[in-house]
Order: sequence, then structure tokens, then C-alpha cells
Amino acid sequence: MLPHVDGVIALDDGSTDGTGEMLEARPEVLELLRRPPSRPDWDEVGNHRALVAAACRHGADWIIALDADERPESGFRQRAERVIRRGRVIGAEAFALRLFELWGSRDTYRADGIWGTKTVARLFRARGDHMFDPKPLHAHKAPRQAMWQGRFPIADLHLYHLRMIHSEDREARRRRYQRLDPENRFQPGVGYAYLTDERGLRLRRVPRRRAYNDLQWDDDLRSARRLHPCDQHPL
Repeated sequence: MLPHVDGVIALDDGSTDGTGEMLEARPEVLELLRRPPSRPDWDEVGNHRALVAAACRHGADWIIALDADERPESGFRQRAERVIRRGRVIGAEAFALRLFELWGSRDTYRADGIWGTKTVARLFRARGDHMFDPKPLHAHKAPRQAMWQGRFPIADLHLYHLRMIHSEDREARRRRYQRLDPENRFQPGVGYAYLTDERGLRLRRVPRRRAYNDLQWDDDLRSARRLHPCDQHPL
């Protein structure tokens, strides 16, 4: 994450591959939250509550919430600070980022249909009265009371998702969500079959000036104290 943030709050959700130990040894990780491998279920809302509370304990000003398989664009911090300054004019305290799903390779993303319009509310001011989205899947990470005119303003900030590059990962993701949400309650009108549907497939190259640093997980957790990321294992 260097040089995008000043510190890292990490959540290890029951890993058994040494990730927790690696994180615990990193000086830039301000706090590591652990969930045991024996945990009954993935608790998206509970995990996020714990991460935000920890970030506030460490004096975070603004938070960016990321999964371990997501990468912010190069120059993210400078762009984010401009967005935050400009947002003060309208009182904005949370922003949605543009999410690009990498597909087929690490330098191409899917751009057709829904793929070219994805946004996620992940950048927000830290606050003790954070109102959490209660949905167990696909919940907004930004506080609900920070919506502006009923939505989160979309910032010109890019976030790249690496988990959709390979077809086997796309298949696994579709199966997982269909198992967790068989009636599409948390993604009505869209569902999950689209995750592996390649009809109309159109790929674009990640623009060089908006690229990301493709670092290994143990090299990606860096500290630069204004933005604190909340990192957790990928879905």
C-alpha cells in the first residue's frame, strides 16, 4: 500500500498459510485482528465493524477499505487527497471508487455491460458513530449517514480486483455466491451467473498512467498516517 496510506489495520480471517504470522511481524501493521479457522461463518458486517473500530482507536482520519486481492492505482493517495479537499465544498465524507475487474491477464480488465460501471463505496472519513450497512453480502463499507443526496459521490479513483483474472477463480466465485445467496436477495435483478458469462466480452488495457503496483501480498502492506486501509482476506 505504500505510499498510499500511513498505517494498516489487517484482519486475518482464519488463514492457515502463515499470512497472520507475516502480518504480525510487519511494523507498518498497526493492529492485526484474528478470526480462528474454526469460525462458523464469514461475518462480513462483524469484520468490518471491528476494522473500523480499530482504525478509530489508532486515530485514523480517513479510511480506505480494501480486500487482499484489490490494488489501488498508482498515485492513489494524491488523487484521493484532492477528492477529499474538493468534497469539503459539498460536505462529502465518503466516496465510491471505480472498480475494474481484471480479466484474462493482469493488464486487461472487462469493460462491457455491468463490468464497465462497477463502483464500491470504500473511501470515507473515520467516525465513531459510523452507521453500518447490515447486509451480510455486498454491504457498503462507507457509513450510511455519509450518503449525499441518497448516494455516495463517485470519485475518479481506480481500484483493481485481481480475483477475476482466471476462469477457475470466476467459477469458484459464482458457486460461492450462489451457495450463500441462492435467491439473489442481496443482488436482486443481477444474480451471479453473470460472473462467468462471456457473451459480449470486451476487454481493455489498464491505462499506463492509471496502472497499479502488482506486488506480492507480503510486500503490498506498506505504511507511508492520514489514510488507513482496512484489509481482510478476499471473498
